[in-house]
Amino acid sequence: MTAGAASDPVRLVIDGKPLVAPHFSGVGNYTQHLLQALDARIGERGDIDARLAVPFGTASIARSYGFSRIRTLRMPATFAQFQRLQQAGRVPPMDLILGRAVYFFPDFSRWPLARSRCITAVHDLCFEAVPDMVDEANGAYLRTAVRESATTSDLVTALTHGMQEEIVKFYGLDEARVRVVSCAADEKRFYRRSDGEIARVKHQLGIFGDYLVAVGNLEPRKNQAALIRAFTRVDPTVSDRLTLVIAGAGAWRDAETREAADAAIAAGHKVRLLIGEVVARDLPALYSGATASVYVSWYEGFGMPPVESMATGTPVIAGNRSVLPEVTGDAALLVDPGDEAAIADALQRICTDAALRADLTARGYENITRYRWETAADALAECVHELAGR
Repeated sequence: MTAGAASDPVRLVIDGKPLVAPHFSGVGNYTQHLLQALDARIGERGDIDARLAVPFGTASIARSYGFSRIRTLRMPATFAQFQRLQQAGRVPPMDLILGRAVYFFPDFSRWPLARSRCITAVHDLCFEAVPDMVDEANGAYLRTAVRESATTSDLVTALTHGMQEEIVKFYGLDEARVRVVSCAADEKRFYRRSDGEIARVKHQLGIFGDYLVAVGNLEPRKNQAALIRAFTRVDPTVSDRLTLVIAGAGAWRDAETREAADAAIAAGHKVRLLIGEVVARDLPALYSGATASVYVSWYEGFGMPPVESMATGTPVIAGNRSVLPEVTGDAALLVDPGDEAAIADALQRICTDAALRADLTARGYENITRYRWETAADALAECVHELAGR
């Protein structure tokens, strides 16, 4: 770091591409909320001078997030130009252009740096742990790029303790180099919505009567095909009054899920695939109106839908694999995602046992207090100060 008094704020440069990318992803959502909490923290303490580095032509998008303390730093390339340089391995040492600082990379991979230290966030290792459930070309790129980034970064952050252990294991890192900087539901958005708002969203989406909801992109890792098949095994006295609603922003290798949905519908079951149809503002009401939220994924780095569901007061069924038991604590009904009979049994239990639903709802509200964006921002700030030698 440049010489200065001990009280001088630490200079932090953040890779802002996830916030201005053409497709706003889960990493973008994480980056937004983490930086909003960090922005508030900086306002209180003034110990970090943070700059958000964004590609040429995207500064207005960056400013739209309303950060009051995190200032925008323009990169000398457009988003597309930088992506091409990164994929070709031709990005120059960026601190020679943007200045010496501690750098934070929130999206798996880091930039070359000449004389600065850095922190890289690795959200999950699905491309290592379940490679058959990841796009082959993207998985091959990530296996190389993320390993290089993780092993050459000064610190790596994970969303959960389980993922922290997995990163240490896969990359052979010293445990001290991998820290937990978690995430949380945005409780300004995710809270129990009124009956009127729930009715409006149900009408808008064509949902009638009681329903179960499963939120997640249509892809093998999310295991929706097994969920649909399990739904058809629930006793008709229960399932006949329910719709299984699966909502996600996109689809990939979705043939099995669509075929399972078609077969279920043909057999008289009510299944709705709402792919790209649920806008962000309606998601809290969709959770709020559900009898239960179901998330029987094979693998996650965190798994936001269960936590968002708990914030809206909706009981949760979750898979018992990867980090989901850690994230849901004692507040979810856990099932083996590979056991369709067990999933069906859990669906039946949660739909017929009001006391169980009430208990899970109460436990859910308690569980989400473990996850706060303010805590995550403090953890990131601690990493920044450590690398700055403070």
